[in-house]
Amino acid sequence: MAPVPESSAEAHQATICVVEGDARERDALVQLLSHLQHDVDAFDSAEALLAAIDEKQAQVLVTGLELPGMNGIELLRELRKQGRQVPTIVLAGESDVATAVDAIRAGAMDFIQKPVIERIVLRRVRDALAQPVA
Repeated sequence: MAPVPESSAEAHQATICVVEGDARERDALVQLLSHLQHDVDAFDSAEALLAAIDEKQAQVLVTGLELPGMNGIELLRELRKQGRQVPTIVLAGESDVATAVDAIRAGAMDFIQKPVIERIVLRRVRDALAQPVA
Protein backbone atom coordinates (compact mmCIF):
# COMPACT_ATOMS: atom_id res chain seq x y z
CA MET A 1 0.00 0.00 0.00
CA ALA A 2 1.16 3.55 -0.70
CA PRO A 3 2.47 5.56 2.26
CA VAL A 4 0.59 8.62 3.43
CA PRO A 5 2.25 11.93 2.63
CA GLU A 6 3.73 13.67 5.67
CA SER A 7 1.59 16.72 4.91
CA SER A 8 -1.60 14.83 5.71
CA ALA A 9 -3.67 15.85 8.72
CA GLU A 10 -2.80 12.60 10.46
CA ALA A 11 0.76 11.36 10.92
CA HIS A 12 -0.35 7.83 10.03
CA GLN A 13 -2.89 6.20 7.79
CA ALA A 14 -5.69 4.20 9.30
CA THR A 15 -5.20 0.47 9.30
CA ILE A 16 -8.09 -1.90 8.87
CA CYS A 17 -7.42 -5.21 10.59
CA VAL A 18 -9.17 -8.34 9.36
CA VAL A 19 -9.38 -11.49 11.49
CA GLU A 20 -10.80 -14.49 9.65
CA GLY A 21 -9.88 -18.14 10.04
CA ASP A 22 -10.91 -19.16 6.54
CA ALA A 23 -8.11 -18.18 4.12
CA ARG A 24 -10.43 -17.71 1.16
CA GLU A 25 -12.81 -15.45 3.09
CA ARG A 26 -9.88 -13.56 4.62
CA ASP A 27 -8.34 -12.91 1.19
CA ALA A 28 -11.71 -11.79 -0.20
CA LEU A 29 -12.16 -9.34 2.68
CA VAL A 30 -8.66 -7.93 2.23
CA GLN A 31 -9.28 -7.45 -1.48
CA LEU A 32 -12.66 -5.81 -0.84
CA LEU A 33 -11.41 -3.49 1.90
CA SER A 34 -8.32 -2.46 -0.05
CA HIS A 35 -10.72 -0.47 -2.26
CA LEU A 36 -11.05 1.98 0.64
CA GLN A 37 -7.39 2.98 0.09
CA HIS A 38 -6.25 2.22 3.62
CA ASP A 39 -3.72 -0.31 4.80
CA VAL A 40 -5.36 -3.68 5.42
CA ASP A 41 -3.63 -6.23 7.67
CA ALA A 42 -4.99 -9.77 7.89
CA PHE A 43 -4.75 -12.33 10.67
CA ASP A 44 -5.87 -15.95 10.77
CA SER A 45 -6.81 -15.93 14.46
CA ALA A 46 -7.64 -13.64 17.34
CA GLU A 47 -4.43 -14.69 19.04
CA ALA A 48 -2.38 -13.61 16.00
CA LEU A 49 -4.00 -10.17 16.09
CA LEU A 50 -3.45 -9.82 19.83
CA ALA A 51 0.24 -10.72 19.42
CA ALA A 52 0.67 -7.94 16.84
CA ILE A 53 -1.73 -5.25 18.06
CA ASP A 54 0.91 -3.24 19.93
CA GLU A 55 2.69 -2.60 16.64
CA LYS A 56 -0.51 -1.75 14.77
CA GLN A 57 -2.51 1.44 14.67
CA ALA A 58 -5.78 -0.40 14.12
CA GLN A 59 -8.58 2.03 13.45
CA VAL A 60 -11.15 -0.58 12.43
CA LEU A 61 -11.41 -4.28 13.08
CA VAL A 62 -13.43 -6.67 10.93
CA THR A 63 -13.58 -10.10 12.52
CA GLY A 64 -15.31 -13.34 11.91
CA LEU A 65 -17.32 -14.77 14.76
CA GLU A 66 -16.14 -18.32 14.25
CA LEU A 67 -12.35 -18.39 14.56
CA PRO A 68 -9.82 -21.03 15.50
CA GLY A 69 -9.10 -20.69 19.23
CA MET A 70 -10.64 -17.55 20.67
CA ASN A 71 -13.86 -16.53 18.86
CA GLY A 72 -14.76 -13.02 17.72
CA ILE A 73 -16.74 -12.14 20.85
CA GLU A 74 -13.92 -13.37 23.10
CA LEU A 75 -11.53 -11.22 21.05
CA LEU A 76 -13.70 -8.16 21.68
CA ARG A 77 -13.79 -8.90 25.41
CA GLU A 78 -10.00 -9.27 25.50
CA LEU A 79 -9.48 -5.99 23.63
CA ARG A 80 -11.82 -4.25 26.07
CA LYS A 81 -9.96 -5.85 29.01
CA GLN A 82 -6.73 -4.40 27.59
CA GLY A 83 -8.37 -0.97 27.34
CA ARG A 84 -8.40 -0.96 23.53
CA GLN A 85 -11.40 0.66 21.88
CA VAL A 86 -11.39 -0.30 18.21
CA PRO A 87 -14.60 0.06 16.19
CA THR A 88 -15.38 -3.56 15.32
CA ILE A 89 -17.63 -5.24 12.82
CA VAL A 90 -18.40 -8.90 13.46
CA LEU A 91 -19.22 -11.18 10.53
CA ALA A 92 -21.09 -14.38 11.39
CA GLY A 93 -22.18 -17.48 9.55
CA GLU A 94 -24.77 -19.35 11.55
CA SER A 95 -25.89 -17.28 14.51
CA ASP A 96 -28.94 -16.08 16.35
CA VAL A 97 -30.21 -12.89 17.93
CA ALA A 98 -28.63 -13.78 21.30
CA THR A 99 -25.21 -14.07 19.63
CA ALA A 100 -25.66 -10.70 17.92
CA VAL A 101 -26.62 -9.12 21.25
CA ASP A 102 -23.56 -10.70 22.91
CA ALA A 103 -21.34 -9.22 20.19
CA ILE A 104 -22.81 -5.74 20.63
CA ARG A 105 -22.50 -5.97 24.42
CA ALA A 106 -18.87 -7.04 24.00
CA GLY A 107 -18.22 -3.84 22.04
CA ALA A 108 -19.03 -4.56 18.38
CA MET A 109 -20.40 -1.57 16.51
CA ASP A 110 -22.08 -3.86 13.99
CA PHE A 111 -22.97 -7.50 13.38
CA ILE A 112 -23.37 -8.70 9.79
CA GLN A 113 -24.71 -12.09 8.79
CA LYS A 114 -22.79 -14.08 6.15
CA PRO A 115 -22.83 -14.31 3.25
CA VAL A 116 -21.98 -10.63 3.36
CA ILE A 117 -23.14 -8.06 0.86
CA GLU A 118 -20.01 -6.22 -0.17
CA ARG A 119 -21.50 -2.74 -0.38
CA ILE A 120 -22.88 -3.06 3.16
CA VAL A 121 -19.50 -4.11 4.55
CA LEU A 122 -17.82 -1.23 2.74
CA ARG A 123 -20.38 1.26 4.04
CA ARG A 124 -20.03 0.02 7.63
CA VAL A 125 -16.23 0.14 7.49
CA ARG A 126 -16.38 3.69 6.04
CA ASP A 127 -18.66 4.65 8.93
CA ALA A 128 -16.18 3.15 11.40
CA LEU A 129 -13.28 4.98 9.77
CA ALA A 130 -15.18 8.25 10.15
CA GLN A 131 -15.37 7.81 13.93
CA PRO A 132 -12.86 9.78 15.96
CA VAL A 133 -9.93 7.69 17.23
CA ALA A 134 -10.27 7.03 20.96
